[in-house]
Amino acid sequence: MNPADVDLAVMGYRIAERGGVWHTHHSFGVLLTLLAERVRSIQFHGAQMPPASEYECDFALTHPKIRVTPWPVRENSLQELRHPVRLFHQYQAMVKSGRVVFLRGGGPLLWCCHWMARASRKPVIHWLVSNPAAALASAWRGYGRVWELLGRLYIGLDRQLTRLGITASAAHVLANGKEVARLYRSARTQVVVSTSIRRDDVLLREDTCRGSRIRLLYVGFIRPEKGLEYLLRAMPLIRSRGGVELEIVGSCEQFPAEFARLKAISQTLNLTASVRWVGHVAYGRGLFKHFDDADVFVLPSLSEGTPRVLVEARARGIPVISTNVGGIPTSIEDGVDGILVPPRDSAALARAIDYIIEAADQRRALIRAGRERISTLTLDHFVDRILAILGECD
Repeated sequence: MNPADVDLAVMGYRIAERGGVWHTHHSFGVLLTLLAERVRSIQFHGAQMPPASEYECDFALTHPKIRVTPWPVRENSLQELRHPVRLFHQYQAMVKSGRVVFLRGGGPLLWCCHWMARASRKPVIHWLVSNPAAALASAWRGYGRVWELLGRLYIGLDRQLTRLGITASAAHVLANGKEVARLYRSARTQVVVSTSIRRDDVLLREDTCRGSRIRLLYVGFIRPEKGLEYLLRAMPLIRSRGGVELEIVGSCEQFPAEFARLKAISQTLNLTASVRWVGHVAYGRGLFKHFDDADVFVLPSLSEGTPRVLVEARARGIPVISTNVGGIPTSIEDGVDGILVPPRDSAALARAIDYIIEAADQRRALIRAGRERISTLTLDHFVDRILAILGECD
């Protein structure tokens, strides 16, 4: 199949309208725009963001080949499961709108799309980005025990039905990391790493940690499975020269109770003067400035797919520390282009931070290897992989 002849039916990140223009998450919007340059059209179907989360949609979908079909506001999957007939009709319209179906992530009853595509004899590409069961099990989210149990049962059933759907449609699966690839193993499953980085985003920086104070950086949502508590508890354990400060960039609106708990921990540990809570920063120059001003990037997650921030940090020349959970070891090779420690281990985080600060030669080697590694993890490479799959489709 020639990609230039393909109308691509897409369901992925949620959308929000501002000023008469539809917006989506930056990384997904750039991906769609790059694909639009190579296919005949993009038929993008997406649920609308609730107003409190619209800031996450910061990329304007203005490419003339991208047509947006908005669905009603979706707060969460549980809410949407109350309207199965509406969901069925939305999925049916999405599948009908293109010659090839492209799905990102999961969603309520999304496995139906595979059976619809099979009935219509349409190829499917399904990009699976995370393991929701691992995320739910990694940290208490405050939903209540009954809802947590029901959530695990639903996720388990949905996983089995998605596997059956993938088999039925003979879908090409793009799995974020080896953990997700094992869950959705098939002859057409490929392991990938999430990325937002373009080739022009790479900063040629040779070293960090040369100032009198060391700046640690975390970028990501503030929610239980991100493990921020363990990074905060690592701060008093750092023994290296000079002072150390931590900048936390990311939104807290989704889990305000977790944000309040972390602030209380920070105060108990007397870290108020050393920890700066920045809030959400849109992708681009503003976010890059935070990366460029930092000395060490730390992602202490308890569960992950293949987080984009690990690619972004290495692209901006920062040594990275993270945990050996989920798909992170697919993105980072421990001791080569980053350091991986066990989850929930503040002492190990502190030792890794001390090591990067004090071992200058090894720190510079990590930065160089990180830059070399991300040269194969750009969004341009990811688009080429999708186009190659389209070329294989009948």
